[in-house]
Amino acid sequence: MPSTRRDVAFQTLDGVSLKAWFYPAPSTGPCIIMSHGFAGIRHHNLAHFGERFQAEGWNALIYDNRNFGESDGLPRSEIDPTCQVRDYFDAFDFASAQPEVDGARVAYWGTSLSGGNVICAAAVDRRIRAVVAQSPFVSGEIHSAPLAPMLPGIFANRSAVREGASSMMVPVVPATLEEAESGRSPAILNTAEAFGFMQGLETAGGEWKNEVTLQSMFNLMVHEPTRLIHRVAPTPLLMVVPEKDLTVETRAQLDMYRLAWEPKQLHVIRDCGHFGIYGGGSGFDENIRVQIEFLRRNL
Repeated sequence: MPSTRRDVAFQTLDGVSLKAWFYPAPSTGPCIIMSHGFAGIRHHNLAHFGERFQAEGWNALIYDNRNFGESDGLPRSEIDPTCQVRDYFDAFDFASAQPEVDGARVAYWGTSLSGGNVICAAAVDRRIRAVVAQSPFVSGEIHSAPLAPMLPGIFANRSAVREGASSMMVPVVPATLEEAESGRSPAILNTAEAFGFMQGLETAGGEWKNEVTLQSMFNLMVHEPTRLIHRVAPTPLLMVVPEKDLTVETRAQLDMYRLAWEPKQLHVIRDCGHFGIYGGGSGFDENIRVQIEFLRRNL
């Protein structure tokens, strides 16, 4: 059955309009609520997941985070995990109001940064039935040491923004493969794998810029999903972890998983990096199979 989806939008509590795709089920059924990672947009291979969930007879809602893609919000390209976590609650309200959705059978789904966000959201939201976090962001504390040299500039920029200036911007991925391989790029995701992933999405569509505000890094430093993961229980949790993740260190993800309480499930995808689980290869095939099996049991 060919995939169908409709363009929708919903309002957050503070009045920001978030743009989304809604993949309707053929009859009333579960819904998986999804958003992208770090500085991505929903066009970055999330349709692969939405289509497979829809093929199972489920609904899927995939949205651009505030300040990114086609969603509203200012400053543009600024990551604010605290607001992103709360936006999942508004996404739930919207999704559960759709006639195709059984509001008692909803799951939160996140990847990379949003993988950490769904852990935080599920720690307080008992309306949902399951959580899927793939290659999730773990802890701002882990990144504090490497970001420490940036702090004087971050605080100086914060003062400038308060006085009306625009925030400084930093690149998300290197501009060239040579820059990525040199290890000297100022990009946040400074790996050849990240560069290659974004290069492969040049024709994916959507509104994406290779930049985030400098203040985004300050916001990430105080984001601590690992401190909340034990509170996800008794909601069933699935974590999918790439064995060779260089973007969110594999060991850190596994350490966080150990802190989660039952019911929980871990699946490690062997010989796979952070971006190998998104589509077009064996990493995605294994990933989506495990997720569907988990959601069949828990939705």
